[in-house]
Amino acid sequence: MAHRKLAQDGPSRTKRDSRGVGLPVAIFVITVLAAFVVNMGYLVQDNATGRIEYVQSLRALLAAESGGDFGLNVLFDPSDATTYPSLSCSNTPVNYSFTNDPGMAGCTASVSCASSTSGGETIYTITSIGTCDDSTRTIEIDAM
Repeated sequence: MAHRKLAQDGPSRTKRDSRGVGLPVAIFVITVLAAFVVNMGYLVQDNATGRIEYVQSLRALLAAESGGDFGLNVLFDPSDATTYPSLSCSNTPVNYSFTNDPGMAGCTASVSCASSTSGGETIYTITSIGTCDDSTRTIEIDAM
C-alpha cells in the first residue's frame, strides 16, 4: 500500500511544485521589456541630439561658405572683371550677419584676407569662419 500512496503523491507533488514558475517568468519578461523600452528612449533622444548638432554644423558651414563668397566678391569686384586695378586684401575681419534670412537666423561669418607672393604671383587666401549658435566651421579659399 505504501507503494500506491507514493505513486499518487508523485504526480500531485510535481503539479504543485510547477505552479509557481509562471510568476518568475512573467517578472523576467516584464523586466526585459522595460529595459528595452528605456534603452529605445535613450536611442531616440541621442538620435534627436545628433540631428540637431548636424543641422547646426551644416548651417555654420553654409555661413562660412557664404562669407567666403562675399570675400571673393569684395576682392575681385565683378565690375572690374578684366583688370582688377585695386585689389584690397585686409587682414582685419569683416563680419556678416544672416539675421534677415530665416533659415540662417543666428548665424554670422567673419571673413579675413591675407596675401603672399610666390613665383612672382600674388596668392590671396580668404579665411571665413561661420558660426551658428554653438557650432563653428572654418573654410579657406585661395585665389590668384
